[in-house]
Amino acid sequence: MLKGKLKFIIAIVIIALTVGYLVYGGVKDTMVYYLSVQELKAQVPAVYDTRVRVSGTVVPGTIVKGNDGSLEFQITDGTDNVDVYYEGIIPDIFADDVEAVVEGVYAENNVFEADTLLAKCPTKYESTDSLYDNKEASY
Repeated sequence: MLKGKLKFIIAIVIIALTVGYLVYGGVKDTMVYYLSVQELKAQVPAVYDTRVRVSGTVVPGTIVKGNDGSLEFQITDGTDNVDVYYEGIIPDIFADDVEAVVEGVYAENNVFEADTLLAKCPTKYESTDSLYDNKEASY
């Protein structure tokens, strides 16, 4: 009876270790670093050809759409700018002054070659107090 319990415990431990290893391997392969534009440029040349994610605001007037569906633009963190080249689906809210997150590879020609483009929704909420400004309350 003791041998049966021991075999069962060993089997459970082996299964748990296998599942843990598979989860760790999956997370490790999909993990991408998140950098600001300034942090990206500070890591040159070590960051070349390394998959990274960069966040910044789209610089107004830099969006150029190619005939082949490609997109070129610049993002900034307020300190530095980086040129971005992207091919893929363009989010509907992508425009000047929108916060964008790009994922891809920073090439040696100092162009970020993105294969993922995310645009953050602007959060412009108007306070309900502003609805009552310059109006007298009538009770």
